[in-house]
Amino acid sequence: MEKFFTNKKNSILVSIFAMVLWGSAIPLIKLTYQHIDTGIGDTGSKILLAGLRFFLAGLLSFIYYYIIENKAKTKEINEKLNIKTILILALLQTFLQYLFYYIGLSNTEGSKASVIQASNAFFSVIIAVLFIADEFLTKRKVLALILGTVGILIVNFNGLGEFSFSLRGEGFVIMSTLFGALANAFLRKYGKNYNSFSLTASQFVLGSIPLIIIGKITAKQEFAIDGIIILYLLYGAFISATAFSLWSLVLKYNQASEFSIYKLFIPIFGTIFSIIFLKEALTLRLILGLIFVLLGSRILNKK
Repeated sequence: MEKFFTNKKNSILVSIFAMVLWGSAIPLIKLTYQHIDTGIGDTGSKILLAGLRFFLAGLLSFIYYYIIENKAKTKEINEKLNIKTILILALLQTFLQYLFYYIGLSNTEGSKASVIQASNAFFSVIIAVLFIADEFLTKRKVLALILGTVGILIVNFNGLGEFSFSLRGEGFVIMSTLFGALANAFLRKYGKNYNSFSLTASQFVLGSIPLIIIGKITAKQEFAIDGIIILYLLYGAFISATAFSLWSLVLKYNQASEFSIYKLFIPIFGTIFSIIFLKEALTLRLILGLIFVLLGSRILNKK
């Protein structure tokens, strides 16, 4: 495996495939909503779907862990996970992030959500500067933050030049992105000594449980678990577990500073897939907003 991932061509192809998977998540969730015909007000059904997806993703991540990591005799893998670390990650990265994400996505366009979601990089910078001792705000980071903010503002202007923003739509997607950035900062500060596969699998499962419980209690309608729903849930679990596992392996054998630029493909693929599968319009403001966000991310990821 080491020989495969130390070959840069292989790692680049694997990285892009992981970004394709992450980019396909938005249209998948929207198509799931359409299939079960959940109403805008039926928040419980959406939360339940999120919980089921990440419970399955956690189980699949444990399978990957035993297949990929169990043979490696490293000190890191033999260390016991800290339950407090797992619980905090489960709260931030799975429960809160996807609670807001699944609700917000049902109230905004998938292509718009893709661009907004790319602001994770900018939130990560702000949080890192505030809470991590060796992180500082530089001119390059300030420029990247400005460009990213401008891009998100452009995306939220409608065709009449008016600002179009919904708290339960774009607002919740931003909140979801913020919790994701908080989880990244926490993981960077406290998760270095733990195996990434077992840590992620554990927090997926634990974070999904309250989503399932809340969703089950608050759902206004019982949706049928048919073959299509099972397929959608399994693919959603596959996206989360597989993309993370592949990305972790790429970063394990390559420099993060060299490969982090490939995360710019997520909003690109997310936008493309939303236009293809959800029949959303490709507008000038969407293109301009995406360009500004990608430019900001590019400056942020530059060595």
